[in-house]
Amino acid sequence: SKLRERTEIKMKKAHLLVLLICISLQRSKMVSSSTSDRASLSRPFSNSFMSPDLAACVTLYTRNQPEGCGTLSRDKQTGVIVEYEDSGWEPPNEGFFVVLLRESLLNKTTVDIILEKNRKGLQGILVTNETLSSGSIQNNPSATRPRGRRTASQDFSYGNPYDWNPSGDGLAQLDFKGIPMVYLRENSVGDYLQQEVKQNDRSQSIKASFKYYMGPIDSDMNSVECLQWRDTSNDEWKPKCLPLGGNSVWGRVGNNNNNRRLEENVEKPILLVASNLDGTALFHDLTFAANQAASNILTMILVSKLLGQVSDLSSTNKDIVLTLFQGESFGYLGSRRFLLDIMGFECASDPVQSVSGKKNDYDPLACLYPLRPSLEFTNLGGQNIAGMLAVDQVGVLVEKNNFYFHADYSEAGKSMSKILEALSDEDSYTISEDVVEGNDDDDNFSDDTSTIPPTPLTSLLSLSDGEIGGAVLSGYKEGFVPTHGSRHDTYDQLDYSAIAAAATTVARAAVAAAIFDDDSEDEDELNNAVAFALEQIPNALTASDETLIEVAGCLTIDANCKLLKQYARMDAETEQDRTGIRTQIGIPLGRSDKNELEQVEPNYYVSVLSRWSGQPFVSVGNSPYGAYKPEDDTWKQYGQHKTDAFSVQPTLLEQAVRGLFNDFLGRPANSNNLKVCESTSQCSQVKYCSTPANAICTGGKICVCGPQAHYHVALDEDIEATQNEYPGFFTVLGKSEKSALYTEPNWDSGVGVQIFVDDGSSTLGWITLGLGLVVIVSSLIIGQKQRQFLIQEKLF
Repeated sequence: SKLRERTEIKMKKAHLLVLLICISLQRSKMVSSSTSDRASLSRPFSNSFMSPDLAACVTLYTRNQPEGCGTLSRDKQTGVIVEYEDSGWEPPNEGFFVVLLRESLLNKTTVDIILEKNRKGLQGILVTNETLSSGSIQNNPSATRPRGRRTASQDFSYGNPYDWNPSGDGLAQLDFKGIPMVYLRENSVGDYLQQEVKQNDRSQSIKASFKYYMGPIDSDMNSVECLQWRDTSNDEWKPKCLPLGGNSVWGRVGNNNNNRRLEENVEKPILLVASNLDGTALFHDLTFAANQAASNILTMILVSKLLGQVSDLSSTNKDIVLTLFQGESFGYLGSRRFLLDIMGFECASDPVQSVSGKKNDYDPLACLYPLRPSLEFTNLGGQNIAGMLAVDQVGVLVEKNNFYFHADYSEAGKSMSKILEALSDEDSYTISEDVVEGNDDDDNFSDDTSTIPPTPLTSLLSLSDGEIGGAVLSGYKEGFVPTHGSRHDTYDQLDYSAIAAAATTVARAAVAAAIFDDDSEDEDELNNAVAFALEQIPNALTASDETLIEVAGCLTIDANCKLLKQYARMDAETEQDRTGIRTQIGIPLGRSDKNELEQVEPNYYVSVLSRWSGQPFVSVGNSPYGAYKPEDDTWKQYGQHKTDAFSVQPTLLEQAVRGLFNDFLGRPANSNNLKVCESTSQCSQVKYCSTPANAICTGGKICVCGPQAHYHVALDEDIEATQNEYPGFFTVLGKSEKSALYTEPNWDSGVGVQIFVDDGSSTLGWITLGLGLVVIVSSLIIGQKQRQFLIQEKLF
């Protein structure tokens, strides 16, 4: 035994020696992000930043062309780093170079200058992080007319042309044609490079090497081509991209109003209260969108809380439906898909139970093709949409304590205008109409058409040819704030008192609009409707509201917060128990490369649609399909296996929003004694829902009636999941030549940037290689000797 102990000690010492050598080499090889506050390329062995913390400008395809950044091929693009200082800058006359650009100088004018001076030699652009206050921002990279003229979504715009984003220069829509661009997140790295590049005597060149191939970017490549891509060697279908998309979330207001309507066979027009779940920025990983997205989401969640507390909506003329649409920044993906579906969805197959092993009235029906995991939206009576109240960027007010509304010329628009004006001056906030005439020098200008900001209301007006409209409540007047669509749209500029006031106003306006007859000219009816709304919602929310504080922290500061995870986890567990298909917490709202306990800034980029990221699918015989249609009797039939079911894996944000909607909208009128739960199975015996089967457990760990909230796929209207194919394959229908059809190409593996010193020699490389070989040979020798020793001692 003593011999065995001595042997084990010798082996441990040998292994420890090898480990220490490896660690030493690794530490000397690169400067990691954890030591970036001492960023240097001059220390011994520290001649490179192997993986700096960065965010990339990525390539996107549209129906007609690519936009964004990326390398021309899978080969690295490498060049000497030179700094751009002003418009008089001149690039090197020969050789390849990379431009180091201060963030304050990043705009379309500067990029045009850089591209024009020596495009052949330009290999990439490094943008350095500068601490800029939101008040100093004068321009942003979004289009001057978001989703309007000269954008991929221009054919879906409605109303008179207008520069809603006067500070925008359109840089985000530019096709960089083979030039990669990244943003260095850490100030210290950018500061160090600026200093070194200025002092560099050219005897040692600091270079940057880009590996950012994101698919072909020639002028002929577009979304249609990449979705239909086939391997020329065997004609196998291998799409080179995935469509942008996800899941919108909608919920009907009225506690058990849904059951009441089913029992009484009452069909009411629906009033949509809508906003967006996503935002946009030049560098997608920096889509903080605090005002563009987070303020809207927070407002809608608070609206659900207020409306869920309304005791009686049985006397209303309209049903209120809350909707948060995904993918609005990229061609109104969520709102157009949802509205088109509720206006006239046609299932090409007979509707089936969404879970084949269950036969009850509360599990929703589904459609195999075009695949919809729930047909609950067909109960909304889409042919009878009354109008919409949209919420947009209410977290930043251009005038203190003053909101603006933008209404169209429809009956719903006129009605909503009256209601909002009647609610003005409640709780110290005024609501003023923003009458924008539009650009009358544009060929598309018309005196008979209103000018409406790009919101879900745009989709409703466009699809109804202006017959059905409403109003937009916003914090801006005549145009968006300068931080719109940029990384500077951050939480520090938000006015949480304004968000609380916006939620109160929207909830009251929705109740009043649900009562008021849009065609009425009677002033007393209007006053009665507003009085009823104030009676139902007498107390205005404030910035000290507990729900506001907790949810705001999650949506603007810490995407890793406990609350969102708690609601997302319960939603996932409930769906997994219902369908029998594995469902988990979806793609996080913030960076996935961070520790789950670490504070992470939210990111509201929409992402791509795939099996594990939002694409609905059906499992038939334990095989997943994006859509399913048996070709003949030899094919498996849906329902033959008890495991057959429809499912979807939403993102964490989508799950949390649905969970919160369910929590607030599903509480019965008397919600003082709600049953506490850990899972939905514990809600089977509740007495306060119309039936025990119609009760679920929420992230708040209480049993509520529902689900009251549902998912709806957000996907370009001209594509559908291909039948009988695995999720990830999509068919271009060719029915709409106008849709933007945004897709993101499949990235090459190992994308990134390396920054290093090139002294013209390879000595250091040979030294590193030699040390590596020494370690390998030493390990083999030590291992062999130990093996022989153990054999000799009969221990092996």
